[in-house]
Amino acid sequence: MTRSISPRGINRGWVAALLALAMGVSSSAAAQESQIDLNQFRPSELATDGFAASTPDGQGHLRFGFQVWLDYSDDALVVDGQKVVHQQMTGHLMLSLGLADHLVLFIDMPYHFMIKEGDGVTALPTPNGMKHSNLGDLYFGGRFNFFGTREDVFQIGAQATMTINTASLASSQQTFAGQADTKPYLGGWFELLLNFNAGDHVRIPIQAGYKLGPERLVGSPTTPYFVGNEFTYGGGVLIMLGDDQFMISAEAFGRTAANSTLDFWTKNETPVEVLGGFKWLPDFGFTLGVGGSAGVTAGYGAPDWRVFGMLGYTMPADKKAPDADGDGIPDELDKCPNEAEDFDDFQDEDGCPDLDNDSDGILDADDKCPNDPEDMDGFEDEDGCPDPDNDGDGILDVDDQCPNDAGPPENNGCPDPDRDGDGVPDRIDNCPDEPGTVENQGCQDTQLVVIGDGQLEILEKVYFKTGSAKLQKRSWALLDNVAAVLIAHPEIEKIRVEGHSDKTGSLKFNMILSKKRANTVVRYLVGRGQVSKSRLVAKGFGPKKPLVPDAKTKEEQAMNRRVEFHIVTEAEPTK
Repeated sequence: MTRSISPRGINRGWVAALLALAMGVSSSAAAQESQIDLNQFRPSELATDGFAASTPDGQGHLRFGFQVWLDYSDDALVVDGQKVVHQQMTGHLMLSLGLADHLVLFIDMPYHFMIKEGDGVTALPTPNGMKHSNLGDLYFGGRFNFFGTREDVFQIGAQATMTINTASLASSQQTFAGQADTKPYLGGWFELLLNFNAGDHVRIPIQAGYKLGPERLVGSPTTPYFVGNEFTYGGGVLIMLGDDQFMISAEAFGRTAANSTLDFWTKNETPVEVLGGFKWLPDFGFTLGVGGSAGVTAGYGAPDWRVFGMLGYTMPADKKAPDADGDGIPDELDKCPNEAEDFDDFQDEDGCPDLDNDSDGILDADDKCPNDPEDMDGFEDEDGCPDPDNDGDGILDVDDQCPNDAGPPENNGCPDPDRDGDGVPDRIDNCPDEPGTVENQGCQDTQLVVIGDGQLEILEKVYFKTGSAKLQKRSWALLDNVAAVLIAHPEIEKIRVEGHSDKTGSLKFNMILSKKRANTVVRYLVGRGQVSKSRLVAKGFGPKKPLVPDAKTKEEQAMNRRVEFHIVTEAEPTK
C-alpha cells in the first residue's frame, strides 16, 4: 500500500471510490471505517492547569472542582482536498477531586453537539451536508504528584487515564465521535508530567504519553490514515500575572502513530496544533478562559483553526490570614507583624521575638537562664542566671550576712572565725582567745560545758541537797565552767536557766522547788561567776517537761530532775 501523503490535494480516484461506497457499500461498513475519536483537543484536567498542557499540580485534600468547555473546529478532516468533516463542536463536562496533597481523581464526559460533513463526497453514511450529534468517549483517571509544588523549581507527576467507548455504545452507527464499536472496549492513556517554575511568573509544563486504541484505517487508497496506538506529547509556556490570578498561555500538542508497520512522524498520523489563550483565576475559585488553536500538520483531527472557551470552579483553599513575617500568627493579632516570633515558650502569643525574655540586659542567646532574670549582685552576673545562694552554703543570699562566703546557719551564713587558730570556730570555742584542743572544746583544760545548738550542754548534773534548793559543792566546778563560757561569749545575750523535777510529791511543791533551784544557779553565776544578771533568767517547770515520761525507776526519775541552760534570742521577763 502506498504511504505517500498528499493532504488537501484533489484525487479523482478517491472521489470515485467514495461514490461507489455511497451507492454500494453498506452503511455499517462505512461507519466502521469512520469510528475514530477525531477531536484531538483534550482539555487539561484541572482548571488551574494550562488549556491542553497538564501540570503535576495537586488540588488539595477533598477539594472539588468542575469545568465546562465548548470548542469549535473547522475542517478537522480533509482527504485529497475533500472536506470529510467540515465543522465540529464539542462540549466537555469535567469533574475533579483532590485526595491528600498528591492525588487527583478526574472524569471527562464529552458530547459532540455537531459533526458536520463537508460539501464533497465523504465516507459518512449520511447525505452530504448533514449534521449529527453524539456522545463522546468517557475519560476517567488519576494524577499523582511525585515531587514538588508551585513553590519548587521542578515538579514531576504522572497520569493514568482510562477510556470507554461510550460513543459507540450510545450509537453503533456513530462517526468520528469515538472509538470503534468493539465489545467491550477499554482504552488507556499513560502520561509523564514535568513542570519547571522559572521564578514567580513563568511555568513550563512538558508532557509525554502513550495512548492505547483499536487499530482503524480511514481515508483513501492514496491517502490512508492509520489510527491505533499513539505516542502523545505537549508542552507550553504559562505566564502568570497578578499573584497567579491571570494566565497567558502558549502551547503545542500532538501525537503520532505507534505501530510497527508504520514509520513515526508520518504526516497523516501526526496531528499537531499550536494554541494560545487567556485565563482569569480569581481568589474565589471560579476560572474563565478563552483561546484558539490552529493545525500545523495535515494529520487527522488537526483543524484549520479552533476556538474554545471554558468556565471552571475549584473549591478555594482555606484562606490564611495575612502573616507578613510568616510566624503563624496573623498580622491582626501580631504586635510585631514584621518580626517573626522566636517561639521560646515565653510570651509566644504576642508575635514579638523576645530577645531578652527576663529583661535582665543579657540577650537570650547568651543567657543560660533566659526566663529568670540575673540578680546582678556582683557574683557570676555574666551568665544570666540568678544566684539565690552565691556561696552554696544553703542559706539564701537574702538571709546570708556573708552571701559570697560559705558559712553555717549558726553564724548567719558567714565563715566561722577562729581567733586563736586552734581549729575550733570561735562560736563553739569555750576559750576563743586561748589555743586549745578540739577534745577540750578549744581550751587547754577539760571542759564540762559544750556550746550546742540553742543551749549550753552540761556534761554533768547540777546537784542539790534532797528536797532543797541548796547547791552541793561538787557542782561548783560545773557552774564555774558555765560562767567562764558566758564571759568568753558576750554575743550570747541571754540564757534561760530551767529547773525541772520529777513527779514525786505534789505539783505545787515541785513547781516551787524547781524555780528555787533555778534561782540558786542564777545567783551563783552572778555572784561567783561574775555574769551580768541581765543575761540570765530563771524558770521553774516542775515535772511538766520530763525527759522520761512515765518514769518509774529511780534512775529515770533522776534523769527528770535536772537544770538546763537555754540560749534565747528574744527578751524574756526576769520574773
